[in-house]
Amino acid sequence: MEFSYYEKIGNKSDNIDENIPFEIPVTWNWCRGYTCFAGMESQKPTDKFFDYIDIDSIDNHNHKIKKPKHLPASDAPSRASRAVQTGSVLFSLVRPYLENIALIEEKNANSIASTGFYVCNSAGVLYSEYMFFLMISGYVVSGLNQFMKGDNSPSISKDNIESWLYPIPPYEEQKVICKKIKSIFSKIEAIEKSLS
Repeated sequence: MEFSYYEKIGNKSDNIDENIPFEIPVTWNWCRGYTCFAGMESQKPTDKFFDYIDIDSIDNHNHKIKKPKHLPASDAPSRASRAVQTGSVLFSLVRPYLENIALIEEKNANSIASTGFYVCNSAGVLYSEYMFFLMISGYVVSGLNQFMKGDNSPSISKDNIESWLYPIPPYEEQKVICKKIKSIFSKIEAIEKSLS
C-alpha cells in the first residue's frame, strides 16, 4: 500500500510526494523546521560580564562547546544577541559544511550566542538529544549546504533551516534512538582509544 504526503498551510492542502527525500516508518512524520522548532529569541548581556558563544567556541569534530568567551558587557560584539537554553542546538549559518554544531548543556545555558548561529529550540515534538543528532546528520548538513550563497563566507539563511523537511519519530522512540546512537558512539570512542 502506497502513502501520499500532504502539507496543510491554512485551509490549503498540497501533495508533497515529490519533496519527500526517503521513506520513513508509518509512525513517523515529516515536519518543516518552522513547525518543529520554536523560533529564536534575542537577548543582550545584562550583567557586567557574560559568556559569549561564537564559531571559535565550537569543537566541530566532537560537536561540543569548547569554551565560551568571558567578556565584559561593555565589549559585547553586536552579533552577541541569540538567547540559548539547556537543550538548544546551535547550527552555524556560515559555512555549514564545517559542521559547527553543538548541543547546549546546562553549564552553558546562561550564555549568549552569535547571530552566526541558528538556535534550534524544540516546539515540543523534538527530544533535545534527537534534535542534536538530527542536525549533525549527513541528511541535514549536506541538504542545507546546497542553499549556500556568497563567496567570502558562504552562508545559509534562517529560512533555509525553517523550510527544510525533518523526519520525526514519536517522542519516546526518539529517546530510544538516542540511547542506541550514544551506545554506538561510546563503542567507537573505545576502539579509537585502543588504537591510539
